[in-house]
Amino acid sequence: MLTSSLDSEESAHIDNEDGNTLIVVDVPIDVEKRKKKETIETFETVPYIIAFNENYIVTLCKNDTKLAQKVISKNKRVAPHKHVRLVLLILLTLAQQFILDLKKVDRLSRNLESKLHTSQKNNELFGLMELNKVLVYFSTALNADKVVSEKLKRNTEFQMYEEDFDLMDDVQVELNQAIEMCSIYRGILSVMLDSFSSIINNNLNNVMKILAIITIVISIPTLVASFYGMNVQGLPVPEGPVGFYVILGGSVALALLGALLIVFLVKLTGGKRK
Repeated sequence: MLTSSLDSEESAHIDNEDGNTLIVVDVPIDVEKRKKKETIETFETVPYIIAFNENYIVTLCKNDTKLAQKVISKNKRVAPHKHVRLVLLILLTLAQQFILDLKKVDRLSRNLESKLHTSQKNNELFGLMELNKVLVYFSTALNADKVVSEKLKRNTEFQMYEEDFDLMDDVQVELNQAIEMCSIYRGILSVMLDSFSSIINNNLNNVMKILAIITIVISIPTLVASFYGMNVQGLPVPEGPVGFYVILGGSVALALLGALLIVFLVKLTGGKRK
């Protein structure tokens, strides 16, 4: 039962076999990833195993989650022989850990958002996408853990003592709070990514508009030079070396006039749009 549940893709569930009860839940862990010579903080979820029978209780995880140590540090008295109560304390600490990590995710997203206002690079956008992926993992894990807690609540073994029943209610309250926080943060992060995408598209449109104006203005002297470059008689041009400067000055004047006309039309259409 233990070895089969150590798969990193194992989903949260409950199993009973020969008087042994196996509970698999998903827990969050902090990880660090290297991207373009920069270390970023992110989170993942891994299976956490709780197995017990009449004589023993075992917790097992591939990663060092320190969940058991947190249970001991947060509770003055821990009775290992009371397996049901200890399982509920682990689940309560697990839900509280999700809430703490969700607050860290929110703080990281706020820091990345503030950097995006002044940064010209894409690292912050990649960071927001990574946090969005983390929230998807958290949402899936929390919903699976909630299903496990609901199954435990219907189990008669978890309803023998009133204190255990109240503790189960606390577990579900914390899980529901974590699920609601995760949903809110996912919505905020999704709106943030859409907003920055719209801002990038708007900035690109402004740049393309300026480049189009520059292209039109430059094309006016090019058009004049093309006319005078043809071997056509009758074009108005003064004789002598002064003619070149007259044509050049006229081309520049036409270009400036065209630029002023385009700017006026842009402002006029912008005012009507407002």
